[in-house]
Amino acid sequence: MTYKVLYLNPLKDYIPLMRESTPQGFELTILPPNAALSDMCHEAEDADFIVSGIEVPAEVFRAAKQARFIQYMSSGYGQLPLPVLNELQIPVAQMKTHSISVAEHALTLILTLLRRIPQTVRLMHDGAWRGDLDEKSYSELYGKTVGIVGLGNIGRWVGKIVRLGFGADVIFYDNAEIPLTVSEMISARAVSLEELMSQSDIVCVSLPLNAGSEKLIGAEQLALMKSSGFLVNVGRGEVIDQDALIKVLRDGAIAGAGLDVYDREPLDTASELMSLPNVVGTPHMAGVGWENVQRRIATVWSNIDTVLQSGVPSGVVTDVRRSPAA
Repeated sequence: MTYKVLYLNPLKDYIPLMRESTPQGFELTILPPNAALSDMCHEAEDADFIVSGIEVPAEVFRAAKQARFIQYMSSGYGQLPLPVLNELQIPVAQMKTHSISVAEHALTLILTLLRRIPQTVRLMHDGAWRGDLDEKSYSELYGKTVGIVGLGNIGRWVGKIVRLGFGADVIFYDNAEIPLTVSEMISARAVSLEELMSQSDIVCVSLPLNAGSEKLIGAEQLALMKSSGFLVNVGRGEVIDQDALIKVLRDGAIAGAGLDVYDREPLDTASELMSLPNVVGTPHMAGVGWENVQRRIATVWSNIDTVLQSGVPSGVVTDVRRSPAA
């Protein structure tokens, strides 16, 4: 028997490796990002498995009457039509392979802020060799308190890196219950959000967007931060009140921010975040990396095999966790 795997809205870097890695017994059909809705629906009708990029219309999933499993290629699944997917009565999984890349990116933002890399590079290009070396403005990560908002997979990696690699103290807040064994593994102490905001030298946000996290950090929480504190966000932009963040950055109420995500993307080039000297911004690229591409594609085939073995695939976000027997 040959199983049809339909890949919708693929990223170009994924296509060659998806083709090369397709196991025997599978027929891979890849539709381009600009495929017509009618073509996507037609191809979905007889697909056994669907691999979905972002922004696939709900009608396509409704057409997938024979599908046994859908693998979403992104980690954040707020764009997925969950009510429609739950109607299908099959498991749908997010990707959970990006934690290492995102955690390393978070660390890059932290160190860039502490070492004032952008400001120093600009001065050097202007001919001001060591012209800004006010040593009170440069800091080490060693011995700092890093507060992690969201101790999921990303937050745990951040905690391990800064604790074990840099000798930082780690505290965390999460609106979900975190097993004690997890926090003990990285010597992280659970605190209230208010305590975290007031005690941390660096606040690192790695929460997904959901009803409980939207604008969790607003003007009231930002006002608790140390004036020397930095805020880093590699979770979702909507978790922070962006207007309130801009105000505290503009006023110098906190030392700076490292941002990979924003409340509206792409970030408007007219946004004040683009011009504030105490902001380091990147274009939602924390999960980008060739190793992560390889892990994601390996996860696709591993999860499909798990479904065929009547198991529960990794990263299921729907009510149904196991595919009905064929």
